[in-house]
Amino acid sequence: MNDEVYERLRQWITTGTLLPGMKISIRSIADSFGVSTMPVREALRRLESDGLVVFGRRSVTVTLLSTDQVQQVFQIRLRLEQLAAEWAIDQVDEDDIADLESILAKMDRPDIGVDEWRHLNQDFHRRFYDCARSPHLLELIRNVWDKVEPYMAIYASTVQDFAEAQRQHSEMLELIRGRRLSALLTATAEHLDYTARTVVAALEGAAPPK
Repeated sequence: MNDEVYERLRQWITTGTLLPGMKISIRSIADSFGVSTMPVREALRRLESDGLVVFGRRSVTVTLLSTDQVQQVFQIRLRLEQLAAEWAIDQVDEDDIADLESILAKMDRPDIGVDEWRHLNQDFHRRFYDCARSPHLLELIRNVWDKVEPYMAIYASTVQDFAEAQRQHSEMLELIRGRRLSALLTATAEHLDYTARTVVAALEGAAPPK
């Protein structure tokens, strides 16, 4: 029961159902899950150790990063993902390329929903980094993604469409196909910088970057 409550709350936070800065009522969560407050409180303590919630004197709040902290997390993500790209590029085969093409094709549907796009976006990046054959590196990347993911919900709800992100993904796929590591590292940096600037603009109430 404790693990189930933990996983459901974690999913609510990382998918943006519980937004950064939102106060969490332990009693309300317990009632909605049909459990006592104890497993909810224990789950929240685990989420606190994950950096996803903050316990105050009388409240529990979903962690809200400052714009500077968001940019720092994206910089950490960049370093890790560039390392994963470096390790993966020489191990990519035609089946891997086909899988990446399939994911991009699903993301390119004009009627795609925000949540589906976000899941496929993560699938695209993860599928390539799987080729690095490094469970330890992938675990570190997933931990950083968990901190970023609530803000990806903000990103996805801010942009008018995903055309620019899709263009960047397509460019990255072509570089992967051509085993052009140096250009891929640059494209990855530009891609994450664009995403970070979009999130920061949303947090500051500004128009998204072009």
